[in-house]
Amino acid sequence: MQAEDSRYHEPAVFIVNPKAGAGRAGRGRARLKECIQRHFSDARIMPTERPRHATELARRACDEGARTIVAVGGDGTCHEVVHGLVGQDGELRSDIVFATVPLGTGSDLQKSLNLPKKLDEAMAVAAQGHIARWDIGRATMGDEHPKVEHFINVAGFGANGEVVRRANRMSKSWGGLATFYIATVQTAFSYEAPVVKLRWEAEDGIHERETDVLSAFLANGTFCGGGMDVGNHGAPTDGFFDVTILPPDPFVVQLARSRRLYDGSLDRWPGVKQFRARWVEARVVEGTEARIDLDGEQPGSLPARFDILHGRLPVRCVPRA
Repeated sequence: MQAEDSRYHEPAVFIVNPKAGAGRAGRGRARLKECIQRHFSDARIMPTERPRHATELARRACDEGARTIVAVGGDGTCHEVVHGLVGQDGELRSDIVFATVPLGTGSDLQKSLNLPKKLDEAMAVAAQGHIARWDIGRATMGDEHPKVEHFINVAGFGANGEVVRRANRMSKSWGGLATFYIATVQTAFSYEAPVVKLRWEAEDGIHERETDVLSAFLANGTFCGGGMDVGNHGAPTDGFFDVTILPPDPFVVQLARSRRLYDGSLDRWPGVKQFRARWVEARVVEGTEARIDLDGEQPGSLPARFDILHGRLPVRCVPRA
């Protein structure tokens, strides 16, 4: 009696960043291909060759009939692929399943999706894992010539945008946590917090406030910055950003409190502001430029508007207990 083939049989495309994980994805190409064949019967591998190439490849895969698109790399690769799932009409392709096999230095989305660390186990989730309809964020940046990008995990602005800029210029051979922590310390030493005007829609209506902002996090997922826990116990399926605004503090105070970024106790940071929002508008009214962070990428600066697109993207994940 012939054994049943339990592999995923619909067309799947793997968009692989060979440079992810300090080149680990490229060096392990043979092992990766073998693992894909073990779980998928109709799969094609598309390697990226330059920045933003993953977005182009994702759009091509959509046009050529892929039913599942798997990002193989880090958070930056996932960010580019998700942006590529948006058509020329600005609408998200909600009929295509997104999955990821994390091989990058920064794999915060892996934690938000609750994915296993072992390659074969993560591949099994990409093929047969639970499908949840995740919310997606849309960032519209600038005034005269607005630039639009989409993100799946966490957006932010302020010092965290500067941290991302610094981290992406550093060697990540020590791993994501160490890289982002070093960049955080460097930024905390020199960053001057601007005054930002905020408008947002909460469950009880429209709110407005001007406040000094050290860092702002708009969480759809839970983790960013090499393991910072900024999700505030929210869910990526509830139609809201979980927003955290950190106030400016002296350098030594920031260092003393920095553990709260990683241990889930941001709500106990003195002066922190936390709220849920369907959309957020932010504009610097006094002080320095506030750089934006989208899924660990640094695409621009304020002013910007961040919108939640509720339940738009089918995502393979592991449900949390």
